Order: sequence, then structure tokens, then C-alpha cells
Amino acid sequence: MSKIGHDCCNITRKTASDFLMNPMYKISKIEGYNIKTIKTKREIIQVLWINEKNKLTVRYSGMPCLTSKVALEALCEWIDKGEIRTTKEALTKLSKIKGFKVTEEVKELVREVMNTVRG
Repeated sequence: MSKIGHDCCNITRKTASDFLMNPMYKISKIEGYNIKTIKTKREIIQVLWINEKNKLTVRYSGMPCLTSKVALEALCEWIDKGEIRTTKEALTKLSKIKGFKVTEEVKELVREVMNTVRG
């Protein structure tokens, strides 16, 4: 899937537990970001994004459930790296994460995030 650069090593996240055990895109400082609050059946999440010099940077804030956390971590990573541009591409990549099921709730969250940051 994707590699994240770190000071000491590159991390490849391929499974749902990889995304859960090593969150990299949840933030608490929201200054400077565009913000949209998304309400799902289980939680309220803030999607934060900046589009500078044709580089889209996406983060999230809130307390998502485990399924949403995996989806949000993956989306933020892939959008930041330019690996996905559409909802369809996002759902296809999410379906390839080992140990993760793309439910209707996940599909709705992905649509909402992609429409927010791309729209």
C-alpha cells in the first residue's frame, strides 16, 4: 500500500490494525485548516484540509469508531500522497486493506470526505 516516512524507518500500512496502531493524521490544532463537521450514526468527526500550491493536505479530529478511524487514516494518507482522487478510487483501495470491510457506513463517510475536500 503506502509508505510513510519517519525519522528512523519507513512504515508500510497494509492491514486494518496497522492503521489503528499507528495513527498519523489525527490532530487537535485546527488553526489554518478549512473545517467541516461530519455527523455519522456513531460519531461526530471534523475533517480538516488545506489546498496550497496544488497540494492537498487532509487531517481529522474527533473520536471516530474503529472502522471510521481506519478509513480516515487511509484516506488522509492516500490523499496527501496523491494516490487517490475520486471516491471510487478510495473505495477500491479501502477494499484491499486486510482485515477491513467496506460497509455502507464507510462508503457514506468516504463520499462525504471526498466531496468535502475535492468539492
